[in-house]
Amino acid sequence: MDLLALDRAATALNVELMSRLTAEQLDASTPCAGWTVRDLLHHQVDTTLKFGAALGVELEEPDTEPVTAYRITADRFAEELDPAALDREADFPGFGRRSGKQVLAGHFVDHLVHAWDLAKATGRDAALPADLAQAAFRMARRYPSTPDVRGPGGPFALPVAVPEDAPLTDRLVGLLGRSPRWPA
Repeated sequence: MDLLALDRAATALNVELMSRLTAEQLDASTPCAGWTVRDLLHHQVDTTLKFGAALGVELEEPDTEPVTAYRITADRFAEELDPAALDREADFPGFGRRSGKQVLAGHFVDHLVHAWDLAKATGRDAALPADLAQAAFRMARRYPSTPDVRGPGGPFALPVAVPEDAPLTDRLVGLLGRSPRWPA
């Protein structure tokens, strides 16, 4: 699966999970410390706007509730992204200049792992599709373990120890600072 298809699959997974949200679930806690489901949805819209701008896709935040805003923003991002942008350098939000492929990979990993967060927060099966989890795991393993990337103030928490023989989804979320056993 190519990078554009991976990213579209991650956003489609989020859209599917969001389509089943109830109004009460918007205030539920998530594995993202201090965030509710509503906060998570706003974050996903915001990151799509930022990653889109980095890749030359000018999007505006829809003036609507967060589920619809995500669906609209994700659809426009996918429709308007010029594949040629992946071959150019871009400003990776928070990480400086990177290749367009690295920027899109960042969007993919972020949104795939947030699909796990959303599934956990709403009591759904959180196992990620194996092909998506494998691709994201390969990408996330390359993220540096520096204070600007991991830990307080960074976009990711410090990795959580997960057995090497654990399911791939568990290893991916552990790598990105989440406990697979959340909320235990």
